[in-house]
Amino acid sequence: MPAYIRGSVRETLTFVAINPIFFYGWKAPDLAARVGVSAADLVSDLGHMDALQAQAVPSAILVTGANSPKPGRVVKRDRTAPLSQVGSTSTFIAYDKLAMATAAGWTLAKQGRGVKLTASTAPVRKVTAVATLSNGIKYAFPMDKPDFTNFGGELGLESAEQMNTVNERRRLVTGSRTKPGRCTRRQGAGDFQSFFSTGSEDAVVANGFNIDRFEFIEFA
Repeated sequence: MPAYIRGSVRETLTFVAINPIFFYGWKAPDLAARVGVSAADLVSDLGHMDALQAQAVPSAILVTGANSPKPGRVVKRDRTAPLSQVGSTSTFIAYDKLAMATAAGWTLAKQGRGVKLTASTAPVRKVTAVATLSNGIKYAFPMDKPDFTNFGGELGLESAEQMNTVNERRRLVTGSRTKPGRCTRRQGAGDFQSFFSTGSEDAVVANGFNIDRFEFIEFA
């Protein structure tokens, strides 16, 4: 690790919009301390926000730790920087800021990506199941196809093909710290465990499941 980044601490919780309501958060270093980058630039050119600013957006959904979706990434290089300083800065960018960033000297390094879904009709072993949290997040996860067929209805889960509106797809996430509740039921010789939709909790209990963990929403 180069000396100029050794000991750099990532402690600034930062968010960018992936779409008009979904905000992706991560811990970033102090990018404004680098040559050619200012705090104002990060806000105006890249759409960086803190948690309070993101939460102030109507109907905003904030998550951290998500595997998907991911925002795009841009880079800005300073070829005049001395060897003792960082020569390039790479960070995430909001979905609607690329033109502004490009004009300010940033280059797109990696495009953003959405949530990959596998339909329940696909000829595969695992399909995508979707659990809905109380704040509207649609948490997608892989599930054995027979389990989805047999238990999906009892758990309030939806299939990939049911994510058929823009509003639903904008709320999809995988792997985030925000997660739906989990439940377990004895099934044959072993236990069957799964996420469930928060609105189906009463039905889950009525169908003989034990609630192992309630939903966790990082930013209510």
